[in-house]
Amino acid sequence: MDDCKSCQLLRRRDAGEAPPWDSIYRSDFWDIVHAYNTSYLGWLVLVARRHVEALDELTFAEAVDLGSLIREVSQALKRRTGCQKTYVMQFAESAEHPHAHFHIVPRFPDQAPDDIAYRVMRHLGVPLEERCDEIEMNALAMAIRARLEAVREA
Repeated sequence: MDDCKSCQLLRRRDAGEAPPWDSIYRSDFWDIVHAYNTSYLGWLVLVARRHVEALDELTFAEAVDLGSLIREVSQALKRRTGCQKTYVMQFAESAEHPHAHFHIVPRFPDQAPDDIAYRVMRHLGVPLEERCDEIEMNALAMAIRARLEAVREA
């Protein structure tokens, strides 16, 4: 879809024009990226590689791969960031992103009460000056990529 930002970003990845943070890992059905508009380092997103707007539209193969990737990404985040667990959220309600995608967000042991559970969403859609540093996002992306490639090749 031309007006879907997720589809636009997929085309950029397909063309090989995405920075490391926006092309962490690509399976046959899902792209793993770092959220571009967050102040929360480690906020990853699994984006369907084809335009679907609801979970019931996923094929069986897409759903199986999704389940494996949620587990593998959560393990990689835990190993790399020291988080105690991850939150997984899916809405696909944004006018810019009606495309099915899953947020995987690290939950740290010392996380502020204002950032627990759904309240962590306040770190998404932040102004440019509050967003994560691209160098840090790229470093994390490369570490997560190496971990996922090792797990998926084993």
